[in-house]
Amino acid sequence: MPHSYRFLLPLLALSSIAMAAEPIIVPCDQPVKSKKRGVCVNKADAKDFMALSPGVSWYYTWHFTDTNNAPAAAKMTFLPMVWGNQPAMIEGLANYLKSNKPPYVLALNEPNLKGQAFIDPKTTADSYQKIKAIADRHRIPVVGPHMALGSSDGDSIKAMDPIDKKQVTYTFMNPFLKAFFHYMGKTDVPAVAAHSYGEYGELKWMVEMMHKEFQRPVWVTEFASWKARDAAAELDYMIQSVDLMERLPYVQGYAWFKDRLADHSKMSLLAPEKGVLTPLGQAYVKMPVHDPEVFYRLPGRLQLESYTTMQDAEMTRASDPEGFLEMRVLDTKSWLNYQVFTESPKTFIANLRFAVSEGTVVALMSGQTVLAKFKGTTTGWQTVTAPVKLPAGKSSFRLVSDHAAKLDWLEFFDK
Repeated sequence: MPHSYRFLLPLLALSSIAMAAEPIIVPCDQPVKSKKRGVCVNKADAKDFMALSPGVSWYYTWHFTDTNNAPAAAKMTFLPMVWGNQPAMIEGLANYLKSNKPPYVLALNEPNLKGQAFIDPKTTADSYQKIKAIADRHRIPVVGPHMALGSSDGDSIKAMDPIDKKQVTYTFMNPFLKAFFHYMGKTDVPAVAAHSYGEYGELKWMVEMMHKEFQRPVWVTEFASWKARDAAAELDYMIQSVDLMERLPYVQGYAWFKDRLADHSKMSLLAPEKGVLTPLGQAYVKMPVHDPEVFYRLPGRLQLESYTTMQDAEMTRASDPEGFLEMRVLDTKSWLNYQVFTESPKTFIANLRFAVSEGTVVALMSGQTVLAKFKGTTTGWQTVTAPVKLPAGKSSFRLVSDHAAKLDWLEFFDK
């Protein structure tokens, strides 16, 4: 094996994949609708939903009935929410479910925060039980409560904590949730949910901590960078955050806040005009999924942000004028896995678009076998060609580099 690869974990590795029950095979250039991706909606019309529909699969309005009514062609599912513990809200859900069967019901918006549901852990548990009893009749799981991550003393709910046996001001959501689970006893709560408005590091810490602490799937039903300095910073935050939540298997759903915000336009997915996406909205719709059921049909151009799994790589806005996003690998410990489909065994001509220092080699590999090498001939963005033989049907490959690299796309042509 050449000296460059003695130290490598493979970056492009090819291996056969056992037949999945229902693989999703899509053209390389076709957007893939994320099963996880949602949006918080105030008021949207049919044009708005159609603009969001290529990448977004669900929405909610903090209400138990849908007053927006996405057109069927958008294929966007409404999830009802019982916002607080008012009897009329719980009764409203019961009436809605008589003629509708959503895949999930959302329950109780920020019970720990003043101005929101603002109810103590015991009342939250009692309300959740009532909501669950209604949803159980229709065999619909209930996700919630949907927690504010933290709050000031003056904005936080106070109660006698059943675990610490003393009066507590719940400025952090975890003690509140632990008290909630104490009151829930053996009643099943299928997922935990929370909101984040800080920077990317906060969101990453929050979802990883919640899964570790509560051993359940995680939903992030409101997120945005509230204090991002400008639209570019908001976009960078969104790219990192969506990439994270798409690749973490225990993040079950997430929703951007929100469709339109007149006073925070940098956070809006939709422009003031109906059916027009902002640059942020365009990116939210186009963000790749990392779904193990998705395979990209070749020949075609495979965008390298459309990985299935990865290690020690980073997704950013593309510095290549030809690209939307790029993957950055730092060293030989980095790798990216991809899934493809070909009708028959074939040797393709492959073009790799990458930015490297002169002499850097990026390899397409199967296990420890190098299937193709792409060697940088200059410094900066360039396109390098190599033949690649792929088997028929579904397969995966891995990309690795012997130095830091920026990766944009890999295009396959019939030989």
